[in-house]
Amino acid sequence: MDVRHGVGAFVAPPRVVKRLDSRERLSKARRKRNEAAFLAEAKEQGFTPSSSVRVWFEPAQAYAEIFGIEESAEVCVRDRVMRADGKPVMLATSRLPRAITRDTQLEQADTGPGGAHARLEDLGYELTYHEEIVGAKMPNSRERQLLDVSGPVLTVQRRTYSHDRVVEVNDMVMPAMSYELRYGWQAD
Repeated sequence: MDVRHGVGAFVAPPRVVKRLDSRERLSKARRKRNEAAFLAEAKEQGFTPSSSVRVWFEPAQAYAEIFGIEESAEVCVRDRVMRADGKPVMLATSRLPRAITRDTQLEQADTGPGGAHARLEDLGYELTYHEEIVGAKMPNSRERQLLDVSGPVLTVQRRTYSHDRVVEVNDMVMPAMSYELRYGWQAD
């Protein structure tokens, strides 16, 4: 809200973070320039981006089938809150098989230059394909609290492959009023 003395109060539409075409935001060239997807695109759009990271381990359970591992096998969970100008605009929770991450920088809050995808490549996992499943829903209590929303949220589950193997599943949640998803592809 913009309050101007003697003029009145004006409600401005919320600034929207535009999520760029996934082919560019996840490119090897961006990783080499150390431009993490969210942090780089928010900065390019004039926001001051930041994030906080928590890391823990848990049984694969519902993710076991996606990864092709036993339900009891451990996954490394990288839980991030992404902020634009101090406002939380995305929750991103990545899961990677612990057989891949054990005793590597992927199990640290700071994965180093180029991020988690660069570390996967350092470990010999050539990233060959990304699949995104987009949806919308009402937020659960955790999402309402962390994102400070009551209305709908967008969901994106990205599965990152090294050839035929899924090496990362990233579940992202974004307030529908604060985020725009953008996709593009060549016409036939």
